[in-house]
Amino acid sequence: MAAPDPRPTVTLIGWRPVLIAALLGAGTGWLLFALPDRLGAQLPALPLVVTVTVVLLAAVCWVLAVRTHRRVQVRRESVEPSRAVTLLAFAKASVLTGALLAGGYFAIGAYSLQRWAADLPRERVISSAVATVASIALAVGGGFLERACRIPPSDDGDATPNGLPGGPPNGD
Repeated sequence: MAAPDPRPTVTLIGWRPVLIAALLGAGTGWLLFALPDRLGAQLPALPLVVTVTVVLLAAVCWVLAVRTHRRVQVRRESVEPSRAVTLLAFAKASVLTGALLAGGYFAIGAYSLQRWAADLPRERVISSAVATVASIALAVGGGFLERACRIPPSDDGDATPNGLPGGPPNGD
């Protein structure tokens, strides 16, 4: 029987899925404004509640990243498996959602920029710029949380966190 593969089974999210999400967001954002504009319909407003929600999600993501980094990377404590999976899923979703929203809001701002002189398009450019920054913060926070979830190798080559069966003993 072959030896088990020592490489991790869950990898960090690559740049390609992030780029694809950002491009999909940009295309969707552009279409949401280009189609109604071409048809002579009123352009949709950018709700402030979405930006506030993205800011709150980014803050939660950053707090979780710092706490998880301290726990797993610095103190080398174990995390319950269900919590670890939840943190990792939240991290990956944050990266992709942040990239998708950043692309969409960037495209909306770029589309509205051509009408900067009018009040409503100027407001759209400013609010989409704020939302783009918040979305980037969400994506970057998700990336840091994803990296914080990685189990660091120990000094003796055993990557099992302290206190788990078969791992190094607790430093207590």
